[in-house]
Amino acid sequence: MVFFKKNLWLRSFGALYFIECKLFVRQPTAAFFTFAFPILLFVLFGSIYGQTPMWDRPNVRYIDFYAPALIAAYIGQAGLVNLMNFIGEYRLVGILKRYVVSPIPLGFYLCVHTAMQVTLFIFSVLLLIVIGELVFDLNFRGHWAVVLFVGSLGLSCFFALGFLLSGLYKSPRSIHALGNVLFLAMFFISGAAFPKQLLPPWLKMFSRASPLTHVVEVFSGIWLGDSVFQYTHSLLFLFFVTVLAYTISIRTFKWEV
Repeated sequence: MVFFKKNLWLRSFGALYFIECKLFVRQPTAAFFTFAFPILLFVLFGSIYGQTPMWDRPNVRYIDFYAPALIAAYIGQAGLVNLMNFIGEYRLVGILKRYVVSPIPLGFYLCVHTAMQVTLFIFSVLLLIVIGELVFDLNFRGHWAVVLFVGSLGLSCFFALGFLLSGLYKSPRSIHALGNVLFLAMFFISGAAFPKQLLPPWLKMFSRASPLTHVVEVFSGIWLGDSVFQYTHSLLFLFFVTVLAYTISIRTFKWEV
């Protein structure tokens, strides 16, 4: 009996996961901005500034910093754009409302969609790394286990923020706008768009409150071979934001408009 239930859950998970992937593929705009647009940015800026030495690491090319910084931006996009757009759209057309009365646990469905978003993220990262290796001969100086740990913490943080902000706003259009505005604001002050050294001092100080700034710093640093212990404060900040956002989102998340 236990085996039958486990097998049923696995089959349900697989069926829902497959449906979510099909729904994503049928949205060409989302697919373009998830896969093609970041690659175009990477190739464009890499071709212009890629071979330039970094401002604080003369023996490191800018492209070797820009690749992990852009991957960190993928993390922010997954939570603040992809996840929030999905919740807003599904809430608008009543799909989430239908799951409330279905025999499927609501948390189970959210786990399925989160798994799909993680798959998209992994595919995007692998695509960027392959193109970066073929075109720019990327240098990786860190440890994959540490990189995976930091990436998982960053994804957890931004998924938590995505659920939290989606629960605080009822209007689907407000969710769309809020997610995109927040991501773009964080992106431009995090160091992923251009070096933070170009920012004025007051904006540098303001950027420390952005989780994406910490993800970019930690992820690019360990990618270039820094010790993870150099970023203890940033990791603790991300962990605190993750726990706080998940705790609040459990009480505020709404399944219908």
